[in-house]
Amino acid sequence: MDLIKHTHSVTDTPLLEWREHLPPHADKLQAGWLECKARNPQLLNQCYQLCLTAQRRGITRWSADAMFHVLRWETAASMNDNGLKVNNNYSSLAARDLMAERPELQGFFELRARKPRGNHGQIH
Repeated sequence: MDLIKHTHSVTDTPLLEWREHLPPHADKLQAGWLECKARNPQLLNQCYQLCLTAQRRGITRWSADAMFHVLRWETAASMNDNGLKVNNNYSSLAARDLMAERPELQGFFELRARKPRGNHGQIH
């Protein structure tokens, strides 16, 4: 297995090492998101490219859910299947990662506070 060079981004982490990057307070959603990024190292870059396209078209605020749906549509056409498999619950985490890693996307997504662990409502 070729190991990917380590950088500051978890998205560049080899699949077997993603658990090492879990913060001590990580919840199941965060753990799942890190695993998803490890299994799909191109995911955030594909999302970033979609955001740039949206910005070039004059969109100043966008939905991370919409971004995932567009990405699924586009990958389904190129992969001749149902497209990229990514849980909708990860959309808020993808938005946070994109805005943290790409200054030009600051404020592009509206963020809500995530509910604390132990709350049985949906976490955003």
